[in-house]
Amino acid sequence: MIMNRYNIFYSMAIVLAFIAFSCTHLPRPLEILDKSDESIDWGTNPPSYSDMAKHTISGKQPFEWWYFDGHLDSGETFVGTFHDPNFVSGKPGVTFTLYKTDWTSETYSADLKNGELQVSKHDINIKSPAGYVRRHDENTFLAGWSFEGIKVDLKLTTLAPGWLPGYGNSADLDTIDFFWAVHQGKCLVEGTIIKNGVPRQVKGEGYADHNWGRKPLNEIVRSWVWGRILAGDYTIIYADVNYRDPAFNQARPLYIAKGETIIVGSGSPTILQQNFDMHPALQRYYPRQIDIDYTSGAIAAHISISFKALVENVDLLTVSGQNKFSQWFARTFVARPTYFRIMADYAGTITENGVQTPISGKCLYEVMGLE
Repeated sequence: MIMNRYNIFYSMAIVLAFIAFSCTHLPRPLEILDKSDESIDWGTNPPSYSDMAKHTISGKQPFEWWYFDGHLDSGETFVGTFHDPNFVSGKPGVTFTLYKTDWTSETYSADLKNGELQVSKHDINIKSPAGYVRRHDENTFLAGWSFEGIKVDLKLTTLAPGWLPGYGNSADLDTIDFFWAVHQGKCLVEGTIIKNGVPRQVKGEGYADHNWGRKPLNEIVRSWVWGRILAGDYTIIYADVNYRDPAFNQARPLYIAKGETIIVGSGSPTILQQNFDMHPALQRYYPRQIDIDYTSGAIAAHISISFKALVENVDLLTVSGQNKFSQWFARTFVARPTYFRIMADYAGTITENGVQTPISGKCLYEVMGLE
């Protein structure tokens, strides 16, 4: 009788393990190659004031966030966000992360009550107990974050313009579930960071964008890779988004600006992801090598991005607000949503009208996985 019970228990354990493995296991990709048969022009138009504002979104589970980052002359890097609501927790919230020169980080966050995060529907204007964003003039935003132990006040002046990709990127279109607008392709960052009561002036270069959608993000996309490169006069922004809807196939925005002028606004670069590594705790993969190739008319870009260090990894279930059992159940039987931020080296060339310019340096890219 004891042996029979043991056999039943053992058999159930094997079945549960198989279910868990089959549901949450993802095979290591050899490579992911996405390309189009023809050139797709998404234009070079910047977003309007209303595109930068809060959207009235109808849908199953709307979400919206505003994102800011910057690399400071001190060697530090910051990332700040405002969520209304957060696509993971469904609550409004504010976050700020400050990376030191060795990429160790301090992250501050606040989940807010409904009504504590106030966002204009006419222009970028965000107010909350944990931070703010508002327009200073046509080319400048003021942004700040305030948590126990740190207070940040920055002025962000546009150096490379924003971009609203022209693929029907409007919250009024019923056929589109996920939207993205670049507010500032590159900006001058100037301001003050007060940490533990000690103020200091900071300066550097940054970026600002805005995302919104109408239903749970994991029902829209499986994953994406996104990155930004500041290479002298050139500003480069790229992404490779794996949509669940086959009608969208892979969305691959590529933005290249030279100084204050956008010279590429495309939806069809060739992007190759390869040399995948698995995070041992999160059991999810990220590419260590990304290659971008684009040629259209008189402009060509060939860029190779190589992994240098994993600087952030997040199990998104831990910040979902679900109880521990629900997190365990989802992680074991449904999905392991994860986020990686990676420091990398880049090298390549940009060619304009036959004149080739070499580029190289350091950059960041992120990997979001929702399976």
